[in-house]
Amino acid sequence: MKKKAVALLLAVVLASLTGCGSAAEEPAASQAPVAAATPGEELDIWAPYDETVTISTVTTESATATYPEGDDVTDNVWIRAYKDKFNVEVVTDWVSDEYDTKVNLSIAEGDLPDVFHVNAAQLQQLIDADLIWDLTEVFDTYASDRVKGYMAADEASYQSGMRDGRLYGLAQLHWGIIDQPDYIWIRKDWKEALNLPDPQTMDDVVNICKAFMEEYGVYGMAADQKLDHLNLLAIAWGAHPDLWYKDDSGKIVYGSIQPEMKDAVAAWAEWYKEGILSPDFVTTDVAKMNETVVAGEVGVQPFYQWWGYDPGTNVVSNLGPDAYFEPYAIPSANGEKVMQSIFCANNSYTVVSKKCQNPEAAIKLINFYGYMVDDSNGKEDKDTINAFVNDGMNHTVGAFRILNPESDYQEYVHVSEALKTGDTSGLTTPVMQLKYDSCKEYMEKGTANFVGYCLQVGFDRCAYGIGKDILDNEDYIRSSLWGASPETLLNAGSTLDDILTEGFTKIIIGQEPIDYFDTVVQNWKTAGGDVATEEMNEMYGNES
Repeated sequence: MKKKAVALLLAVVLASLTGCGSAAEEPAASQAPVAAATPGEELDIWAPYDETVTISTVTTESATATYPEGDDVTDNVWIRAYKDKFNVEVVTDWVSDEYDTKVNLSIAEGDLPDVFHVNAAQLQQLIDADLIWDLTEVFDTYASDRVKGYMAADEASYQSGMRDGRLYGLAQLHWGIIDQPDYIWIRKDWKEALNLPDPQTMDDVVNICKAFMEEYGVYGMAADQKLDHLNLLAIAWGAHPDLWYKDDSGKIVYGSIQPEMKDAVAAWAEWYKEGILSPDFVTTDVAKMNETVVAGEVGVQPFYQWWGYDPGTNVVSNLGPDAYFEPYAIPSANGEKVMQSIFCANNSYTVVSKKCQNPEAAIKLINFYGYMVDDSNGKEDKDTINAFVNDGMNHTVGAFRILNPESDYQEYVHVSEALKTGDTSGLTTPVMQLKYDSCKEYMEKGTANFVGYCLQVGFDRCAYGIGKDILDNEDYIRSSLWGASPETLLNAGSTLDDILTEGFTKIIIGQEPIDYFDTVVQNWKTAGGDVATEEMNEMYGNES
């Protein structure tokens, strides 16, 4: 069904919506009602309602949560606290692992809960159909200083929930762009046994691969059939695959089709010839790739900052406490400065249906999440906070979650300092304490399950230590796509990706010469790439 047809259907069914206040009783304007303070009194955003307010929501089950006996995603410490502290009864209409699909169906049928979270495309559909409140004044009035601070820390994500300067979707944000830089991970015990220097260039990385191949009879570097992990290294040649960014002329271009990408693919073709890449990589998915790492069949892997958690934990369990891989900044292949790629980190928004008579209740509950998870200003005892955040409970709140986009950066700074000095007074959040305790567990006992914390924030050589330098020096390029995707990317994005992946793979394994790159790029443009580029420039070309 086309977007306009969906919008028309939604407008027709709007009158039939029922729930937290009938839509027919609401004013025609899109601006949400804002409750006023009693004359002479200051509005208390933390005060409970005199009468119980019931709001409906929908959610997905958390894979990481372990509930106390008798609790579940619809009835737990958060749900009870909403009632106890704010007199807000949160009722869950449904729980589904196919969340986006079911939300799409709910939008099409007009059967919307009061408060729910959506992706960027769903947000635009709801705005078009005038089914959700303009939250501008409600947010300004009821959001806590902490939540407003989160939005100021990532203003681009905050503004991506707006249209014409009005706020319709509240970005749920993320833990910070420090988690986005990518690394080349190198097996520590092998590197030390061969007395190999730290890589300063991509040639150095290749030499380390060859040394491991010769000494240990392994192949050189882990790779997967979708090229996702090889693509992490493309920045060494100045390429930025999958990234939409502005070139020197100010036009938005797609990084995967730029000339620098051709240089990267040519290099990978040489690696394949030399046996650095396994001949099986073309049929190797990510799970199988990691199995080869855990089995000790490779000593170099391009990967993300969480390598230590997966596959790192299994590597240590299987190969020993010194067999973990260490992260290194991806070095240059051509002598030029290496710039990392930073993508839009926000992927969901909290919205409030127009049938809801108390939209400010959603903001109050979001304030509460930030208060409990991010320090609570020392007003809550440790056991109370732990009940809300430990065992994955901080991942169970659905639409009422808000993340601090500076949290991972701050956690690294405080945890690494505490590990160096032994002074834990700077560990002001439960997650900081958790990461500190977990690092100490591995450092003192070698417990495999905790190696990920050390490789992320604890060791002298850790991912966030390198990532902090990248961010502090602004050695990155930010995506121009910060919000909703153009229609062509929504409809044909996977097809366009497949054209590039299949074409580049043919070059790498020698089925086609390097100049076939130009044919692949032309195929991409013809299949919709040129239209997508035009749409990107229309949507985001005027943004700084």
